[in-house]
Amino acid sequence: MTTSRRNNPSVLFLELNEAEKYFIDKLVAQGKLPVFSRLLTAGVCLETSIPGFDPGAERAWRTITPWIIWPSVYTGMKREEHGIIAFGQDTTSIQGRCLWDVLDKAGISTGVFGSLLSFPPRNAGAARYYVPESLADDADCFPEEARAVQEFCVFTSRNYSESFARQAFDATRLLFGSMRSGVRPDTVLRALLQMPSEFLLGDARVPERAMLLSYVLTDAFKRLYARYRPAFATLHLNNVAYMQHRYWRAAEPHRFRDELSLTDARFFDSVSERKAYERRFSDWIERSLIWTNGLLGELLELIDDATILLVGTALGQKPHDPVHEIHNPVVRLVREDELFAALGFPGVKILTQMNPDVSISLPDETTAGRAADILRGLYVHPGKGLFEVERRERQVFLELIMPRRRNGEMLPPIRHTALPDFEAPFERHVLEHPTNDQSTAQHQEPGFLLAYSEGRRLELVRPTMPVTDIASTVLSWFDIPPQPWMKDAGPPAINID
Repeated sequence: MTTSRRNNPSVLFLELNEAEKYFIDKLVAQGKLPVFSRLLTAGVCLETSIPGFDPGAERAWRTITPWIIWPSVYTGMKREEHGIIAFGQDTTSIQGRCLWDVLDKAGISTGVFGSLLSFPPRNAGAARYYVPESLADDADCFPEEARAVQEFCVFTSRNYSESFARQAFDATRLLFGSMRSGVRPDTVLRALLQMPSEFLLGDARVPERAMLLSYVLTDAFKRLYARYRPAFATLHLNNVAYMQHRYWRAAEPHRFRDELSLTDARFFDSVSERKAYERRFSDWIERSLIWTNGLLGELLELIDDATILLVGTALGQKPHDPVHEIHNPVVRLVREDELFAALGFPGVKILTQMNPDVSISLPDETTAGRAADILRGLYVHPGKGLFEVERRERQVFLELIMPRRRNGEMLPPIRHTALPDFEAPFERHVLEHPTNDQSTAQHQEPGFLLAYSEGRRLELVRPTMPVTDIASTVLSWFDIPPQPWMKDAGPPAINID
């Protein structure tokens, strides 16, 4: 075994998307997260910031979505530099520029598992495995043993919402197949029991769906990591972010107004009725973090003493009151092919969809430009577009702006500013979640980066850093300088011995 590159440093990077340190600190103080407590006490932790972020901008939280900020983490490039504005986007602009690509090209073994905007998989010769995000265009990955779990994850991510139950047969088939990738039988059993438990116990069991994906991912990750032992590995999880978005108000009702939001009013006649319903979801953030705490313990058992366990969030969250600060109920665009065809664009390829965003691909840039212009003209209430529309080359990215309704009114049809004869029933194309599921938290700038190693001494050089310095800091541990595109890279925030 060689002893170059500082005695072969290795890094396991747990990408704990949007996990808010407020909750971690709160639960650590209550003694409920002992592994987090150990890492925070014996490791080093700093706060991360997002260059150029303006918290006072209109709908500022939309400018720092994870599919924009994680590419900044991976590439060391600012939001406006790396060119990624939406999930499902062609990643050509960053391909070959991510942290793992640099290490791979330098001959340092890598393993990517679930990192956002990591599709398509690639290998310069040192990549041991590569499993892109679950919202990838398809299930392409390597080695072949990982394909079964990726097929399941891509399928379930695209069919998470109301269509999930209708796809039960295919989901079950793919779930059993995922055992070929290392998913444990008890995890498969938990997934199989999910739908019956929802039927018997009701809405309070639905959040477990988000946990199930993390159970499946970590089972497969642990097998790949143990088998290939890459010098740099990633694992991306979203379970904490999901719970915070949906259930912050349930966890801390005192931080929200005692009123009904527009979405609340569809389901409840009073605030007390709403609160009684939400109490069933009050512990899901805590449960998600307690499970993650246990996972950290398992990862510590999996790595050796010289490995650095890195936990990063890229950004955080803060409560947003649906009564007066945000209107973001869970909705899904349906029969979208019919809608696009009616506008003159048949055969549009829907790349992927995640509330409230849709990514589509057109045959060429000219067609995409025309489609973007026409889609901007759709509205329900005059003067308020149905979509925020952005385009990159032949791809168009839509954010559905859910119209507001009063007193349970039916929403008017979808119309078009330049097509007076166009009309489409709103409820035919926008499916609203049948329960009181809505955002009660949204993105905020501060995230954190936590580093721990049992056998290496870690020195915190600065208490804060921009997310764009994470990649160059990790590269420094492998004696690799900042890359040319990392224009504003500062000195490493954490040194290792």
